[in-house]
Amino acid sequence: MKKEIQEVLERFGLRETDRRVYLAMLSMGSTTLSPIARQTGLPVTTVQSVVRRLVNIGIVSATKRKSRSAFEADDPVVLRRILERQSEEVAVIVPMLQKMKTEPVTTPKIRVYERERAADIFHAALGAKDKLVHEIVSAEDLQDVLGEKFHFTRRRVNEGVRLNSLRVEAHEIKKYSKAMHVRELREAKFLPRELTFRCSIMFWDNTVAFFTTKAEGLAWTVESKMLRETYEQLFTLLWSVSRTMETAKE
Repeated sequence: MKKEIQEVLERFGLRETDRRVYLAMLSMGSTTLSPIARQTGLPVTTVQSVVRRLVNIGIVSATKRKSRSAFEADDPVVLRRILERQSEEVAVIVPMLQKMKTEPVTTPKIRVYERERAADIFHAALGAKDKLVHEIVSAEDLQDVLGEKFHFTRRRVNEGVRLNSLRVEAHEIKKYSKAMHVRELREAKFLPRELTFRCSIMFWDNTVAFFTTKAEGLAWTVESKMLRETYEQLFTLLWSVSRTMETAKE
């Protein structure tokens, strides 16, 4: 029992001398410094500083007895009240602290993929945590990079990953119906016709991927929240000025 008391009081924040003086005072009633010093075997100066600390904590009361100060340990139930008050005070400031908390700064990571390793990027995209991939794509050139064997659309649908796609009409390779888009978990639009670029961009979670043409054979990814937010806003802007691309019959 004594060990348990000591451990709990220690977690409460009482030092070894604090506990020693406090436990002695519980059995002494109202007293002065000298009797406490005799009871604990501590110097009066040490007892004085300890008692002052216990008074500040709120578990010992001080009164005046003629020209001297008298001290008495309060009912131990005060320990519970102190903890309850502290809990209430913490509850008040938690929302304030949450507003002050900033997200941890992470170092952007860049990874370069050459030619045949570019398919690794699509494997990574299939693991999108929010099950959504965006792309701004020259389909003809991206298909050359990916190759015919990967079947990205089929794998994506099997994983339940949706695709929002902005496509360069001049380099489109298929015709899509509205039903096909629904079946393949895709929303797609044609970019304005004056845009005829050959490179492609994909992004998901906090990863942005870039692809040049097969002739150049270069692709790379950047893990960066800031960069992803930038491309997401650019995507939204382009989406607003693009047009539907359902060109096949139902």
